[in-house]
Amino acid sequence: AELAGMFPKAGGDYQFLKAGYGHWAGFLLGWVNFWIIIPGSIAALSLALVSYLKPLLIPNDPFLEKGLALGVIFFFSWINYRGIRWGKTSQDFFTLGSLVILIAFIVGGLIWGKGSWDHFTVASSQPLPFSAIFGSAMIAIIFTYSGWFTSAYLGSEIKEPERNLPLSLLLGTAIVGILYTLINVTYLYALPIGEIAGVVNAGEVTAAALFNPTITVAVSVAIILAICSSINATMMGGSRIFYAMSEDKIFWSFLKTLHRKFHTPHLSIVSQTVLAVVLVCLGTFNQLLSYVVFVMLIVSIATGAVHLILRWKKPGLFRPYQTWGYPAVPVLFIVVYLWISLQIFMDKPSTSLAGLFLAVSGLPFYFFWKKSNKSIGGAKT
Repeated sequence: AELAGMFPKAGGDYQFLKAGYGHWAGFLLGWVNFWIIIPGSIAALSLALVSYLKPLLIPNDPFLEKGLALGVIFFFSWINYRGIRWGKTSQDFFTLGSLVILIAFIVGGLIWGKGSWDHFTVASSQPLPFSAIFGSAMIAIIFTYSGWFTSAYLGSEIKEPERNLPLSLLLGTAIVGILYTLINVTYLYALPIGEIAGVVNAGEVTAAALFNPTITVAVSVAIILAICSSINATMMGGSRIFYAMSEDKIFWSFLKTLHRKFHTPHLSIVSQTVLAVVLVCLGTFNQLLSYVVFVMLIVSIATGAVHLILRWKKPGLFRPYQTWGYPAVPVLFIVVYLWISLQIFMDKPSTSLAGLFLAVSGLPFYFFWKKSNKSIGGAKT
């Protein structure tokens, strides 16, 4: 929130890393976002959405599932291509619709549901080691919460960004954290942990246990709306990173082109659509998740360190919001993410190394663009 208030521009953490380390760091962030994080997230979310639509609409056919995932990607690409107002309106609809249903599910489940608080007191006969809890199990959790900073990507398109960006990040994170905690409490109230473990559609299973099988449709709709919201936000925010890089003349110049009628970075949106389509065709949800999350963690660690660097090197910069508990909060954030990254690396070394290799592979391209344009704004490299 502090960094977003300091740099209320399009691009979010691209702007933060550029300010802290130089253009090369911002470029590498944009590079991995362009090839892995943004299209991989869109592809993974589209496949996840289809997994919830499958019981409602389509038979169990892998080819048909991927075809529907491609249709989801094209639909959200079209929405964001048409303008920021279309994207914003869709985001409001999906988010509010999901919130209303999930809050009703939580309140109804905890008050009138057929659950038991005894499910919280059952001890495991084989306690899990700390490394197992904060290892590969965190992949899905990190991915779930990864959209908390998306509004920072839209800094140049938000009114009073110095005030509203930090506010949106703080309120958004608090609401999502509270909501997800209450949902998991409701899940455990409905069923003991042994019956939930390994279940993909936990919302449907717990809704059936709390009420009756007909209620599962409402829970599925809430989750579908939440996934739709995530896809829309990822596509909306991601395209602004590449627009900002192109503006700095360290990426393909066509990505900063604005549509004459809709005033959106339409070619940036189209490029991410194409890459997401390719990833859906080549991979599965779990494969995409593993590639995306490890790189996300590395980027988040680097961004957390920027917070400390800028406080030390540029203490006079205007900060509309200052982090509560500094420096303990950013240091704790960095340490926890380093630990999780190490555990994931040890569990999935080949996947992690592939993500790191792709990130570093962007350096030759950075120096090529830098040399071609002679200057990238006079910043350090």
